[in-house]
Amino acid sequence: MDLTLQGETRVAVAGDWHGNISWVQTIIPAIARTAPDVRTILHVGDFGIWPERSGKGFPASVDFWCKNAGIERLLVTPGNHEDWDRLDGWFAGAPGQPVQISDVVWVLPRALRFSLGGATYMSFGGAASVDYELREPGKEWWLTEIPTDDDVAAAIAGGPVDVLITHETVNGGTAATERALRTNPMRWSAEALTYSALSRARVTLVWEAVKPQVLVHGHMHTADQLTLPDGRRIYSLGCDNQAGNVGLLDLATLAWSDALAGETRPRARRTRNVEALYLTRPGEETE
Repeated sequence: MDLTLQGETRVAVAGDWHGNISWVQTIIPAIARTAPDVRTILHVGDFGIWPERSGKGFPASVDFWCKNAGIERLLVTPGNHEDWDRLDGWFAGAPGQPVQISDVVWVLPRALRFSLGGATYMSFGGAASVDYELREPGKEWWLTEIPTDDDVAAAIAGGPVDVLITHETVNGGTAATERALRTNPMRWSAEALTYSALSRARVTLVWEAVKPQVLVHGHMHTADQLTLPDGRRIYSLGCDNQAGNVGLLDLATLAWSDALAGETRPRARRTRNVEALYLTRPGEETE
């Protein structure tokens, strides 16, 4: 499916927001100031689709700030800290299709292929909550948060794409993500790390099979980038309250810009995240 808006030449790509309204009212106006031509945001997950009791107002806030900024839509590749019971229900009701959940926000099922500006894209959401041992199943984490072997097979079956959007990182990724995985600064248990490794291995299979020119992911809460010897590029995005939360992608050339990397980080209240932002805290770098 071709999702290109008429006259659209570049999009913004955003990392984790965690339902953080204070960050939304900072970063969306920043996108408008830096790139007033942008009408689409591609979001790589941990957006803020949470149980209704605590996540009710977030999409409405995103709608408000996007409309003020002239941004027409936000397409979410879901993360792990999302209500996967709700997501699974939405996707079951519209198999293989984006699902609109507010005026501006759409969520994308796993292995959805689409085109923008003539290039092919795939959304492959989900990841392992490495802090699952501290969360209540069905309320704070969900078993379907990680892709299955069938999801991997479905993603691979369609052949190569130009751009792959994931929440989970891949093995052999950027230096910052590899360092965090190697050092385990939050001291997660062996069981939690095994669970994380399973999710990462499945996403890596997709990455290796569809061979995109560009991979963009979140989850690790650290901004970094890597160009491989074969020219393929990986962009790891920071999370809310971090520099490097948003990049700009040219639709014709797939060139990447970090134009928003220096945006101010507000003192913001965030949603509960016992994972302590996966393996690093906001504003800190792994050693």
